[in-house]
Amino acid sequence: MEPIFIQGVQLNGEVTNILIEKQRITGIGSNLPMPANAFRIAGSRLAAFPTFANMHTHAAMTLLKGLGSDLPLQQWLHDSIWPAEKNLDGEAVYWGVKLACLEMIKSGTTLFNDMYFLLPHAARAVAEMGIRGILGLNIFGDGNELTEDLFLQLREEVEGASSLLKLCIAPHSVYTVSPKGLTHCATMSQRHNAPFQIHMSETEREVEDCIRQHHYRPYTLLEHLGVLELTQGRFVGAHSLFLDQEEIELMGRRHVTVTHNPASNLKLGSGYRFLYTELRNAGVTITLGTDGSASSNNLDMIEASRLMSYLQKGVRQDPTVLPTTELQQVATENGFNAVGLDAGKIAVGKLADLMLVDLDNLAFVPNNDALSGLFYAAHGDAVDTVICNGRILMQHHHVDGEEEILMQARRHTDKLRPSA
Repeated sequence: MEPIFIQGVQLNGEVTNILIEKQRITGIGSNLPMPANAFRIAGSRLAAFPTFANMHTHAAMTLLKGLGSDLPLQQWLHDSIWPAEKNLDGEAVYWGVKLACLEMIKSGTTLFNDMYFLLPHAARAVAEMGIRGILGLNIFGDGNELTEDLFLQLREEVEGASSLLKLCIAPHSVYTVSPKGLTHCATMSQRHNAPFQIHMSETEREVEDCIRQHHYRPYTLLEHLGVLELTQGRFVGAHSLFLDQEEIELMGRRHVTVTHNPASNLKLGSGYRFLYTELRNAGVTITLGTDGSASSNNLDMIEASRLMSYLQKGVRQDPTVLPTTELQQVATENGFNAVGLDAGKIAVGKLADLMLVDLDNLAFVPNNDALSGLFYAAHGDAVDTVICNGRILMQHHHVDGEEEILMQARRHTDKLRPSA
């Protein structure tokens, strides 16, 4: 892998050079010389930022985009999504994941934390696209299918496809997985030091049903079952909207990571009062996600970041809440660090995951503040170049093979529509 030399790029308001060798950033400086064997990227009219970590997705659901619009969560799942998913096969998942990776690369994401089915096909797609993926095996019921042999086989298939992939255990939720199943999944996570993710406290109904059936709120139920202790440091709770103070303190003690998904939560009418400040103050790691394209309708982390910031400022009637520097950390560094990756910042020694945005994009003109332009004005189409693990995945908005991905995604989507 030849070195990459980004010459004359804007970084934190200053014009500088960035040197990437193998997988890491090895030099930053205006006087940094270019190695003779380096591939040069002209940084004029470009600004460098760390790439995004999309910490909650269902990547193959790109093929279900637009199904069941304007329905509440449970009706949307039962009437539109689950019937369509019955028609999924390995090739559909493969092309749906490739489409998702294409969209993520185009909008500056190089790590995603996924939860879905047919993981070997998903792993093949992600490996070919060249980004990082935490691929979660979705579990329902008592989790009887999650045997030791299945886990080891899937880990070999997923992690063997690319060094940038990791297998995750992903029980769907407290309302689709039994207490026995939740404990079983957590035990397997501990035994194999595997990441653990689950939908948590996404709607008021979910919390009310949990109290009625189990006499505990969702996070308190997981503590009672021993799940939070077994998965401490590896637990990611997607959504986590409806919490009380006792749960928040518990989550801090157990080193929980939560993922806010503002676009999906707003579109499904699930809620909007994400308790960012309370969770942060309790020591909970806060990350950001889009959710699947069927509920958020895109995988653009710039849009998700803006929604998160605006919601916090509006709900609290305080424009100083979640400033751009803090927002960037949530959308980048926090996600990478939550899964043990030394990325999310452009600094010497860090993994070389970064993006270059086009300063001639109208969002950045006249460029009084590039970070403000990124989060408060831009969209994914402002991203010109994406580098992941020291490899260029997109330059001048072009990704190799994108035309075939679009064609195949359309073809496989036809099989999933209810009328098909």
